[in-house]
Amino acid sequence: MRWLGVVVWAAAAAWAVPVPGSYFTDEAAGRLLHYDVHSGDCVLFGDRRIVDEIMRELAASESPVAVVEAAELTALISACYGRASHDKRHQPPPADNFPHIIYPGTKWCGTGNVAEGLDDLGPLREVDACCRDHDLCPDDLEPGQTRHNISNDSPFTMTHCDCNESFRKCLTGVGSGEAKEVGSAYFSTGLFQCYRLARPVKGCKQWAGLLTQACQEYDYDTEGEPRWQVFDLKSFE
Repeated sequence: MRWLGVVVWAAAAAWAVPVPGSYFTDEAAGRLLHYDVHSGDCVLFGDRRIVDEIMRELAASESPVAVVEAAELTALISACYGRASHDKRHQPPPADNFPHIIYPGTKWCGTGNVAEGLDDLGPLREVDACCRDHDLCPDDLEPGQTRHNISNDSPFTMTHCDCNESFRKCLTGVGSGEAKEVGSAYFSTGLFQCYRLARPVKGCKQWAGLLTQACQEYDYDTEGEPRWQVFDLKSFE
């Protein structure tokens, strides 16, 4: 184990649960674990762009970050989840935080992932499997990418609408409280969009959204030729 800026000699077994306020990342710097000193929660980040931004902020403030082996970080994540499952005070993240972190108890729900492989799922296995399959959508647009004359200018991955509907059905099928929280955070916040081939959109008939307004029902030109378009997501029920 080594710290950015500070070298620490310690056995991995000594970190049964991360010290409050500490940060951990692996050699690939694609995952970041923060043990929040205020809430007592383990907060996970699995998107490299977000991790890089946080790492720059930590470096600027001279805050130490422990760099550990990938397997060690996975063990720390498991220890956090084990602790959270027995902590009655644990609360799900606010909807506006969800896009940037990994939902507690999962490794795939949120921006990016913290899994070591396709079979690596968190304690909420059914919910996590839904998120994993959604992440593996073969026809998605990363931020800045263009396809079908559609450019993704948002900070989040934009998937084909068919993949989103499969995701919705999967979470609905799980039916747990956690599945509903993940579904609401993804579908009901108004932050995410999808794209598909459809008749030209003339306008919106109904709006809704937890954080920003999103169209819930579109008005189509039924005589127009189908074309690729971007759509808001219908809220999760």
